[in-house]
Amino acid sequence: MKNLLKNGREKTGYSTREVSMLLNIDQALISKFENGQRLPTRTQINQLSELLKIDLELLTVAWFKQKILKEVNNDALGLRALKEIEKELSPTDSSALDELFHEMESLKNKMESLRQKGV
Repeated sequence: MKNLLKNGREKTGYSTREVSMLLNIDQALISKFENGQRLPTRTQINQLSELLKIDLELLTVAWFKQKILKEVNNDALGLRALKEIEKELSPTDSSALDELFHEMESLKNKMESLRQKGV
């Protein structure tokens, strides 16, 4: 999600300060959103999507993925719960959720790698 926000801001030519002023969001928060240190609210996602001309569906899905990943983290029971949800939501076709789990696992590995490097 952070890449979506930063790329969107750069493509529209706004500085973090300008985004901050236009959306009435603290400039430090804008930077933290772009660096993955904080998650925007759902309202802020809608505002950022409109201002930065980022597809709302794409940004919202990325936002949900980050929220879920933050909650589940490396917890085996959290991952198990997601698998159970997958079965309840789509018992016959789970390819979309399989892809989501794959992406989440990839993000988890990247986060762990960054954490080990002290970033």
